[in-house]
Amino acid sequence: MENYSLLTTLGVGVLASFVLFFLLYLGLKWNNKLAALVTILIVMGIYIPLAATHWAGVDVFAIHFAFYVMSGYGLGIITSHRSHRQRLEIKLGQSTEQPKKAWFHWAPAIIVVFFLTLAVVDSIIITLANKGASSEFMARFLPDPRFSTGAVTSVFPGPVPNNFKEKYAQFNQHLDQLEVQKERGWQIKNGWQQTPRMGKPTVFSISVLDKAGQPITGAKVEVSFLRLADKTKDKHFTLPESTLGTYGQSVQLDEPGSWTIVLRIQRGDEIHEVKGTTQVSALTG
Repeated sequence: MENYSLLTTLGVGVLASFVLFFLLYLGLKWNNKLAALVTILIVMGIYIPLAATHWAGVDVFAIHFAFYVMSGYGLGIITSHRSHRQRLEIKLGQSTEQPKKAWFHWAPAIIVVFFLTLAVVDSIIITLANKGASSEFMARFLPDPRFSTGAVTSVFPGPVPNNFKEKYAQFNQHLDQLEVQKERGWQIKNGWQQTPRMGKPTVFSISVLDKAGQPITGAKVEVSFLRLADKTKDKHFTLPESTLGTYGQSVQLDEPGSWTIVLRIQRGDEIHEVKGTTQVSALTG
């Protein structure tokens, strides 16, 4: 289910809940509480096996669970006013041919609408967190980036943090690698040779030095430019060695704003990874 839009799966499930509830409640004349309970059980009975076989994460499961349960439960609440009135009329022997009244009470309806709106907002946030925002979305809803006219900088503050979904054993291995990198003491210097601008090739060149300040030669250097808001824009390059310990080439990035840079340097069995940040100007001049 991770291959489908979150809003699509939620919408289909909620629509199915509405149809099923009113089929039981109005079509088969079931009690509203029983109709709500059966609706929830059927919808969740279908969703849980699908979620288990197409697991997309606890957050995605939780938002679906909340939506589907809230839909059936909410319908049971807002129709309880009509059911109570009908039972009271039968008990008092009143005619059912009186002027029709609303079949739901506005107070519980407002509460249900509020929580459904809250769930919609949460689902949008989860979707953006999982899949990122498209360029069109950013252009429409986010302000234009503003850039300083000062000198361009590329900063490599240290090792890449373990900010991915690593398993426990992989996490321990990652910590060991960070400790080895710290003891190795390799230094990464330089970066852009001039201000990077959107759609314009710019030389990206780094110098790799050991702890004593001597150039690291014969290494394989890979650089990844990651667009956190839209991973489809990510770009990966292998930097050739131009002079002793210096690796670089011309790079073109097609989106303005903040980019994350991940460098991976390998010489033999030695692997060194660092993360940096940079800004790409929207100005083309």
